[in-house]
Amino acid sequence: MFMEIKTVSKVTAYITRLHNNKRQLLVFKEQGYEHLGLQVPGGTVEENEDLLSAVQREIHEEAGINDAANIILLGEYTYYLEKLKSNVKRYYFQMNAACPDQFTHIVQSNDEDNGWIYNYHWFDLDEKPTLFGYLGVHLDKVL
Repeated sequence: MFMEIKTVSKVTAYITRLHNNKRQLLVFKEQGYEHLGLQVPGGTVEENEDLLSAVQREIHEEAGINDAANIILLGEYTYYLEKLKSNVKRYYFQMNAACPDQFTHIVQSNDEDNGWIYNYHWFDLDEKPTLFGYLGVHLDKVL
């Protein structure tokens, strides 16, 4: 008997800036889970939510950013995630936003990540950051 595997849609935000003639990416390390390495904001698209609304909601919840500009879709990537027993179709966006050089944000959401603490900083893209999991799939398009 064939069982159809469900697909979950997720968004990923590459928030960038030009600083001292270098392109930089806003990244965070999750407090208590620093071993996961560098991450970027993103998450699950809610039912009846379009992708642009989802990425704007996620950057607000996970970084406190409300004023992203120049939002463009870079691409998508689908993979199987054993933990969810689902396919994940991840959409990657690039955007600009004004943020301090370093800041800490406590996630404000209606999901399991509510209350998680993210420590943000800017990372020079010239140094080719390695992002956790599948977060970096379309990072080369930012360069």
